Amino acid sequence: MSDELMFVSEDEDKTGLLSSWKVLIVDDDDAIHIITNRAIQDIIVFDKSLDIYNAKSAQEAKKLLSEHNDFALALIDVVMETPTAGLDLVNYIRNDLKNEMIRLVIRTGQPHEAPEQEVISKYDINDYKEKTELSALKLFTMLRTSIEQYNQLLQSHEKYEETYKKMTTNQVTQLPNRLKLNEFLDTGGVKSLILINIDGFSLINDTQGFEAGNELLRKFAHFMEETCTTVGSVFHLEADHFVLFACNDKLTLLDHEYIESIKNLIQKNTFNIDGVDINISVTMGLAVNQTGNLIQKAELALKEAKVYEEGNTTEYSENMKIVKTIENTILWKKRVHDAIEDSRIYSYYQPIVNLKDNSIIKHEALVRLEYEGVVYTPYHFLDAARASGQIFEIFKIMFINVCIQIQNGKGDFSINVDKSDLLNPDFLPFIKNNLEKFNIEHGQITLEILENKSLSKNKKIHNFLLELKELGFEIAIDDFGAYCSNYSQLISVPFDYIKIDGEFIKDLDTDAKSKIITHTILDFSHEMNIPVIAEFVHSNRIKDIIKEMGIDLGQGYIFSKPVASL
Repeated sequence: MSDELMFVSEDEDKTGLLSSWKVLIVDDDDAIHIITNRAIQDIIVFDKSLDIYNAKSAQEAKKLLSEHNDFALALIDVVMETPTAGLDLVNYIRNDLKNEMIRLVIRTGQPHEAPEQEVISKYDINDYKEKTELSALKLFTMLRTSIEQYNQLLQSHEKYEETYKKMTTNQVTQLPNRLKLNEFLDTGGVKSLILINIDGFSLINDTQGFEAGNELLRKFAHFMEETCTTVGSVFHLEADHFVLFACNDKLTLLDHEYIESIKNLIQKNTFNIDGVDINISVTMGLAVNQTGNLIQKAELALKEAKVYEEGNTTEYSENMKIVKTIENTILWKKRVHDAIEDSRIYSYYQPIVNLKDNSIIKHEALVRLEYEGVVYTPYHFLDAARASGQIFEIFKIMFINVCIQIQNGKGDFSINVDKSDLLNPDFLPFIKNNLEKFNIEHGQITLEILENKSLSKNKKIHNFLLELKELGFEIAIDDFGAYCSNYSQLISVPFDYIKIDGEFIKDLDTDAKSKIITHTILDFSHEMNIPVIAEFVHSNRIKDIIKEMGIDLGQGYIFSKPVASL
């Protein structure tokens, strides 16, 4: 070999994955193998020697390719066992093996059988050489160029794999994450998925710090892998949510008895975190033997399980309450939208009565929706309107209706306001503009705020209520006692009325606990000089009881059903 071929590369290998470059020579001519092997066997490319493999037919080459998936280069003759054997081999490598990394060089002694332009245009090759033009120097140049291309592809693939692993791995536990799980879920067939939520995990973060929380996640992940991988794969979706997933031959192993045993093992296990023994419980949502949207189904089952208490296990079914709620929301979302567009949102009015003299002090405007000739109460559509962001549009309709009633001399009115209405930047400009438009005093309208959240804890809402009071609006807190009853908000916000939730009023004659709760709210409110309204006054018996208790105002069917016009 001439001195000019004895190159040692100045480039450094960046992959570190291969000890040598594998080169495949495919030719039916023994002499070509001998000449080529002698010419290249001592060449060093990028600090690595060549590992040469020889095949005398396309079939032999296929066998070697099945045994080695890391060939850097293949020198392929065209005419071998068939006139197109080499070209067919190229198609096999690219299309059947899906190998886009290996560099393919066609080397032919019969260029008329496979013209260069035709071959290059039809086949995915990297170079085309006639055997007569490949001197030792040109052979080396071709080898070096091809291997350099392969090395670059190898590095790119390595970087891709590294990036892909980061993208599909939870960085805390090193378990595959939601993105990786989605790849399994994208395949067809029946599958089972258990969504596991560690109960009270945020408390561990709050009391012991995030690093302790992460250590618990890591130990829980290790426990799950050791315990469950015989029946499925474990994934860490985010925070305190893990998944045990099974499909195909493992599907039957993930039955309800096994799931319950896993739950018991988790709860019996002790996790030692920084010298502190921690026992945990889990809530599970199951999507067993299901197809399509398994994560969503398991998440719905988990939400359903949490409605009752932590530590539950619920399996997804179309009859779950949460599924029915979602179906109802989807159904009524469009009906609400169409009703708003077609002016089929109506105001019904029910009087609020002074129990001392039975005089009507105001009317509450109650929303109704007409659909296909039937008038529906808010029970059917209000949650859907709230979930779909249409609740403020309903409020605007109701507010204008109330303004018209006041302008027509029908007295004062109260109207329900959702928390989201108060957070809407258009709320205050809207009511100011309409009060000016209809020439109405602020005090003629009472805004009834639903007490489904603690109002005093939301600083923005708290300040806004104070601003509304300064403008002259009367403010009532609605359904007090049913949700987040926080007596401090009766001190921090100067409410004009307290409405006791109707659930406590309607059974006052038979339920002693309801009477105790009502008395408690009443006594406190009167100490604060806030008048109390009782809802759901449906009989003379209830009317007499609330009057005897000292409740100031009443509202209910005993006085009047809601009516469409006054």
